Amino acid sequence: MKSAFQAVPSNVLIVGANSGIGQALIQQLLDVGATVFGIDIQKESKTSISKKYRYFGATPLDPQKLSEVAQNIGAQTAHIDGLVNLSGTIRKFKPIAALTLEEWDETYDISFKSCFNSCRIFLPLLKGSPKAAIVNMSSGLAFIGQKNYGPYSAAKAAILSFSKTLAAELAPQIRVNAVAPGAVDTDFIYKEDGSTRFNKEAYLKMVPLGTMAKPTEIGSVILFLLSESAAHMTGQCLHVNGGAGMH
Repeated sequence: MKSAFQAVPSNVLIVGANSGIGQALIQQLLDVGATVFGIDIQKESKTSISKKYRYFGATPLDPQKLSEVAQNIGAQTAHIDGLVNLSGTIRKFKPIAALTLEEWDETYDISFKSCFNSCRIFLPLLKGSPKAAIVNMSSGLAFIGQKNYGPYSAAKAAILSFSKTLAAELAPQIRVNAVAPGAVDTDFIYKEDGSTRFNKEAYLKMVPLGTMAKPTEIGSVILFLLSESAAHMTGQCLHVNGGAGMH
């Protein structure tokens, strides 16, 4: 498939590859001829392995494991052109005052520190590319006060500041941008019984376009930021929320 974007990166690493957005993005990148490396905490990939897709089961909170992955990738290619950090989780939906420190750390660490670890450890591979790009996943929740999402919202707000600092430090060789989706139709928004974690009907009434985003719609924005079509963009955050938050 011919890409609508100019010069999509040849080698892309996705951290959080087994997420709904990750799975969609892998296929979108493979469709335009990229070689893709994926990392996630599960032992097995949720995407079919092909000659152009390699998966590593590793927690991004373990620098040693990420370093081993970096060495493995470095043995296969001289550099990576794109790094996408998608990791994020929240399991305890409680007011801040009711959270234990352990519960806070669990959500905050996987939702922010995994991004920090990834950028730090894979930076040497990116520096080998003449035109590298990093895309970090923030959230619309970083911009609003939503009860019971405290550590997740804080982590995704930290992603924004972190991305801007990194963009300033790595320019002009490496661009760094972020994406802040609204609700996306993935497993993240559903409870075990299949119901959404929020009032879906009420949410859609607040969205001018009237729908939740599909994973491919977030993937397309990431693909744009990775490509040379976004060559003059760094330190930015693109909102993909159907108009629910017009920043």
